[in-house]
Amino acid sequence: MSLNDLNGKTALVTGGGSGISLAFTLRLLEAGCNVLVADLALSPEADTLNKYTDAPKAIFQKTDVTDWAQLDAAFKTAHDSFGRIDIVCTGAGLSEPVCYTSEPLYRAFQLILPSSPKPLSGP
Repeated sequence: MSLNDLNGKTALVTGGGSGISLAFTLRLLEAGCNVLVADLALSPEADTLNKYTDAPKAIFQKTDVTDWAQLDAAFKTAHDSFGRIDIVCTGAGLSEPVCYTSEPLYRAFQLILPSSPKPLSGP
């Protein structure tokens, strides 16, 4: 499927309120795809979504993807709003990234792999 084939399609993007999922959301909108953004909040950078009020249209629905009822409600809203769902992008993260050199991550690895090497020094 090329970007030209996205015009008039509908996508549901989890985590689309920030980061790489926001970039993906914006690219889908630029290609003419309607998007329901399912995320806990919109980042300041996501203000640009406000200009997509017609076709293509962006809708935000506060969604905690760890709660099945909220996730189900997001799919229902997308289907009710656009009549279909053609694309699902599961971009929501469940935790903040941790530097692999961090002490807490080292401790987590010690629980899983008792012979894990000590972390490198660094940020």
